Amino acid sequence: MFDASELRAQFANPPRTFRVNPMTHGWAEDYRAQMDQGAACGYGGAVTNVPFENGFTSNPANIEKFRDILAAMDEKGLNFWIYDEMGYPSGQGGGLVLEGHPELAAKGFYMHRRIAYEPTHARFRLDDESDKIVWAAKYPVETPGLHESYVRFDRMIPLSFTADSVECDLAEKEVLYVFCVKDAYAGSHSTHNVSSFRKNINIMDKAAVRRFIDLCFEPIAQAIPDAYSRAVNVFTDEPSLHVAYVRDYESWPYALAPWVDGLPEAYEAEYGESIYPQLPLIFEGGTNAYPMRVKFYSLVGKLIAEAYSGQLSAWCEAHGCGFSGHYLIEENISHHVKQYGDFVRVVCAASYPGIDILNCYPEIYPYNVTRYVQMAVRKNHTNGMMVEICPFANVDEFKKDPLNNMTAVMGLLYLGGVRVTNSYFSGYTNEAETIWFNEYVGRLGAMLDGLSNDCGIFVYYGLEDAQAKTKPLYCSGWNDGDTLAQDSTEALTAALSENGFDYYFIDGEDLEEAVRTLSDSGTAQISGHTVKTVLIPKLDVIKDSALTALKTLAEAGIRVRFMERAPQYGAESGCGLTVSGMETASVGDAVEELYADGGIFNERADGAVVLRAKFVREDTVVHMLANKSRRDAVLTYNGASDAELWNPADGSITPIRPGEPVCVSAMRAVFVIYPME
Repeated sequence: MFDASELRAQFANPPRTFRVNPMTHGWAEDYRAQMDQGAACGYGGAVTNVPFENGFTSNPANIEKFRDILAAMDEKGLNFWIYDEMGYPSGQGGGLVLEGHPELAAKGFYMHRRIAYEPTHARFRLDDESDKIVWAAKYPVETPGLHESYVRFDRMIPLSFTADSVECDLAEKEVLYVFCVKDAYAGSHSTHNVSSFRKNINIMDKAAVRRFIDLCFEPIAQAIPDAYSRAVNVFTDEPSLHVAYVRDYESWPYALAPWVDGLPEAYEAEYGESIYPQLPLIFEGGTNAYPMRVKFYSLVGKLIAEAYSGQLSAWCEAHGCGFSGHYLIEENISHHVKQYGDFVRVVCAASYPGIDILNCYPEIYPYNVTRYVQMAVRKNHTNGMMVEICPFANVDEFKKDPLNNMTAVMGLLYLGGVRVTNSYFSGYTNEAETIWFNEYVGRLGAMLDGLSNDCGIFVYYGLEDAQAKTKPLYCSGWNDGDTLAQDSTEALTAALSENGFDYYFIDGEDLEEAVRTLSDSGTAQISGHTVKTVLIPKLDVIKDSALTALKTLAEAGIRVRFMERAPQYGAESGCGLTVSGMETASVGDAVEELYADGGIFNERADGAVVLRAKFVREDTVVHMLANKSRRDAVLTYNGASDAELWNPADGSITPIRPGEPVCVSAMRAVFVIYPME
């Protein structure tokens, strides 16, 4: 068994590196005393920034004050993260970045459609809200039935156009499409936040992000050359595309898709075909539009990963730290498309992935808030992820029991991959409670530092279903449109979580890795984990290559189960799919199959909900049991050897024998450790 002496010491008194860092955007005049008070309450450091007032990073006096703050934190042994923005979303620099450069603002493009059923002359002129026309074409229309009308997208006729007008003759049964670019702003997340109403940069545009670096990062690096190398990481906050409308009581004259100059050229370079004939399919069409939309939104994700996460990570790493922070609506597959095109790809380009959590009491905790980002942790082999704690949802309910609510959620977060906590959870507890909370979180971090879940259950991440069905809308709420992928995935993973089964999300690339390792070694593995079960939520669309890989795994005897039914359409081919030789199951039946597999803590928790995960530290097994319920739970330790119960609530370590009960207190987590057999 590994030498646990150092871990025992850290568990008794967790180092600051594992403790909570408060989000500190403004310091008291006596900031040294404020730091002393934070240290006395057990905090590990802070996430802090150049003072916002009087010009942010453009004011040398602000940066000099920042120099003094960082020096004081160093003197007191406190960690610090550098917050990259004046408010949020990141990228605007308090208005500095777009000042004099409106072309760098977030952009979307919209479609104007005009159809003729008898010959006509069509004229279109750009309105004063829009920048320019980027494409115009007409297509023949077929009307084979009384109620049918089909555009022949394979017979595009390009039209000449100026920056602001198009004029053409339309024959009988011809349709004109005009595509125009405008700022993505009105009705977006930026006009519905508590920080500002400023426009934001285009996160697909490398030049826009470079200017953000030049104005908000470089002045700090030039004045304080070692500021970034002394920092843990840089914290970015909710950058997004801004093309989605966020309030269903608002209607707008444009349905926007993401745009950046050079997009058509990037599409042709990526896929070897022109985007122009298929541009209407981003906005309309049925199943015939699926392959094009999947390619389009995949490209959007790639461009954001290169321009934003990738460019900022490269800069931060060159200056001695990492690029981290969090994005927007991480727990929702539909918004993985709307806000980023391909969210996981964007997060994978960051040095250290992160999330935020607003639903900070266990009854409304979204199980997948960590799990999608956990894909980036697994793929990039990072030591977990960062969480920003924001107890801002259902605040009245949260305030009824803030310490226990937050403690319950922390266990769920760390079980799902969190290893660092940055927090707005302040003012809800007294000093003694704050000290206890910081020690509790510190013990979670100390125990799990460097560990990843040891898990053989994999759930397919059906992003392509959401990509295929995403169509820009004229008005919307956060969860409008077809949400099959989101809803079916959520139902499956909630059932797994509430029955104590751990899982990883996987995508098509992961399935191809499983097939390769199966061929090479006879054992299917994904990121070093042996594949035992693959569960596919109810989807309409799946990548053809993923389906092929699933068939190979099923033929090799690996449990592959489609929830309710198999997907119907290929994301790459657009063709209808025929799935044979693989089984379907209800969510309930899939859970019962997992119970039948047995395991150390594979039992129902008698009315309580206890999430469970297994980790391996050298030759030692670590089980984490996180009780999200407001009642104690008792599970039986079914291991073959003696074990120890490590309790982060008080730092105690007690022996357990095989067959003995393990009590997991309400809204708390514990660890059970035993030698690997």
